[in-house]
Amino acid sequence: MTPCAGVAILTSGGDAQGMNAAVRAVIRYLTHQNIPVFCVFDGYEGLCKGGDLIKQMGWKDALGILSKGGTLIGTARCPAFRNREGRKMAAKNLIERKINSLVVIGGDGSLTGASIFKTEWPDLLGELLKEKQIFPGNAKLCSYLNIVGMVGSIDNDLCGTDMTIGADTALHRIVDAMDCLASTAASHNRTFIIEVMGRHCGYLALMSAIAGPCDWVFIPEAPPESNWKEVLVTKMKNASNSSKRFGLIVIAEGAADCDGNPIKAEQVKTLLSDNGMDVRVTVLGHVQRGGQPTAFDRTLGSRLGCEAAKVILEGIHAGAEIDPCIVSLKNNTIVRLPLMEAIKHTLSIKECFKNKDFQRAQELRGTGFSKKVEMSKMLSVLEVKSLPEDGKQLNIGVAFIGAPAPGMNSGIRALVKIAAYHGNIVTVYHEGTDGILADNSEVISPAQCELWSMRGGCIAGSSRSTINSSNVEVALSNFAKRNLDCLVLFGGFEAVTSSLALTKHTTMPVYLVPATISNNVPGSDFSIGCDTSLNTIVRSVDCIKQSAASTRKRVFIIEVMGGNCGYLAVLSGLASGADAAYIPELPVNIDELQCDAYKVMDKMEQGCHRGIIIRNENSSPHYKNDFVTALYAEEGQFAVRSSVLGHIQQGFTPSPFDRTLAATFACKVYRDIIKRLTKAHFTSDDVVVLGIRGSSTVFTPVLELQMDQQRRVPLDSWWLDLKPLIQTLALPPSTARAKTSRTAGCPHCNGGGCDKGASH
Repeated sequence: MTPCAGVAILTSGGDAQGMNAAVRAVIRYLTHQNIPVFCVFDGYEGLCKGGDLIKQMGWKDALGILSKGGTLIGTARCPAFRNREGRKMAAKNLIERKINSLVVIGGDGSLTGASIFKTEWPDLLGELLKEKQIFPGNAKLCSYLNIVGMVGSIDNDLCGTDMTIGADTALHRIVDAMDCLASTAASHNRTFIIEVMGRHCGYLALMSAIAGPCDWVFIPEAPPESNWKEVLVTKMKNASNSSKRFGLIVIAEGAADCDGNPIKAEQVKTLLSDNGMDVRVTVLGHVQRGGQPTAFDRTLGSRLGCEAAKVILEGIHAGAEIDPCIVSLKNNTIVRLPLMEAIKHTLSIKECFKNKDFQRAQELRGTGFSKKVEMSKMLSVLEVKSLPEDGKQLNIGVAFIGAPAPGMNSGIRALVKIAAYHGNIVTVYHEGTDGILADNSEVISPAQCELWSMRGGCIAGSSRSTINSSNVEVALSNFAKRNLDCLVLFGGFEAVTSSLALTKHTTMPVYLVPATISNNVPGSDFSIGCDTSLNTIVRSVDCIKQSAASTRKRVFIIEVMGGNCGYLAVLSGLASGADAAYIPELPVNIDELQCDAYKVMDKMEQGCHRGIIIRNENSSPHYKNDFVTALYAEEGQFAVRSSVLGHIQQGFTPSPFDRTLAATFACKVYRDIIKRLTKAHFTSDDVVVLGIRGSSTVFTPVLELQMDQQRRVPLDSWWLDLKPLIQTLALPPSTARAKTSRTAGCPHCNGGGCDKGASH
């Protein structure tokens, strides 16, 4: 290992929420490894100018930036770096500081510039050495330049990654605005046209259209047919004359027709106004870039930053050059992609636009993009279409079993509209299992549920009672009475129990769609509702932190929901910068609690004035919030407060992630229903749970689920690997490593610093 090799971080191009989380992660991960870390202020401009714009950073320099929007180290366009002479100055500034690794957070332009910089590095170094602008010792230390990239772009426009830093937060801004506009539009029977960012990528426009009550969406990847103007006028008149009483159109700023002619908001406004409609245009602009990052973007930035640091460390420990790469999210896993290969695919989409190969452009956007384009069309229907070609109208039964979860309403809305698009109907049972047993049902029309996606809870009603051996015959009789062709259950573990009961009496396909804030349904990485709950927790923790802004040395013990599943505790701990998270999967003991209290004391002695401990409600049968609060108060020299967040975690408006996940699940279920109903007979294998597993959406027979039925949790949890990052990013290196008088007695620390906490 080269002891003096340094690492520099810069953010370049447009700012994106979550960049600060990535910067924080790189600084703190490498600081724990005694690697010198520098921040380059104002992007490549700072790299070219040098001086005070390149500063060495310590652990404390990353305090308080996790929840901040934008990029606190700045970004700027830099014409100088586009020229070789400018890159030569940048190389000189790095070599003078003994920096041979560069972490770049930006879009395709910024990462392309980094690739060029790396390619030219040997020649630039040789010229600087020949001109005696650098010391030979520094030149030897910096004989190569290692590059690691992270994509910070609200457009989510890089091929090979599922999500880029900032995209989720930008989508939140758009959907929030859409919800607000819907109410004022309905008041005036008015149509609103919303222009969103996305110069070459329609992700934001498309996903916001799926998440909200949108009638039409214009995106670059899917230009409308040549007669779009006539079709649009007719559709918007129908929307205005329906019980909906308003229209919403979303336009990506780069939208165009099949011939490449731009489609602008004012153009569409004129078209509709000339046809007698009251129309307004709202251009959201840079509000999409602003504000605090969501829980997802904080977590994504932290995960990517840690992986980027690992890549750099591998190069430092090997003392060798590494291939330039981009760390990105793929199939819910952090992966490394060859830098220029990913950029090459991204740039090829622009060529697809020029060649009018829009199908190929959609394919390059990733699996499922074209299906989401089709989904957006189906979700805009306002009435049941004519009967299917075979003349048989399907009747799909739906019930909500378990606690309410944000996004359930989006799921039923999507299923009703997709069924209506194909001429079929959906019968909803009110109050879950209670409604099934009482035959309390209703056929829901598309117009009836038009605005449901914006509402939290469960409008149809849910209950925790389950279908079981004592009542299954009554349930089956009522299903037959309504002539159901299949049954869809939205819910958590109560729905799992009900599904298992139905496997012994299989008369039709039964689908379980995971919908619970606890995210504990086996067979799926995510459940509808868990993202909204996670954001609610993180916002609450932010508020709690602010409440202590004027108080020194205060610790908060915060209890969150989750039952026997620690998902919410771990993810909220990582997203809020907590010092520790206690979960049922890794039971904590008294020694570990005491050790963590000492760590927080050491942290505060180094200038940190607040501590946050996240505790799952069932993390221990003995060490409840009051006990942990009393222990920290006794062992630490600070004020301790307890906070139980309670049922606010089940409320609030569903997040865009939960809305689009619910719509995607509904679409997948409907397609599988059509296939499965071609069978002559049904077996227990036709009682299935739908879930996301990596990159795939899969149907798993409930009898094959890997779970602990007594504890109501799956046997495997992907998110457990994230828990060690909480203390790595929250605690100073000296607290994690150094032997102190306080941690000397901890049996888990062996007389030294313990960096594992509750994960022993």
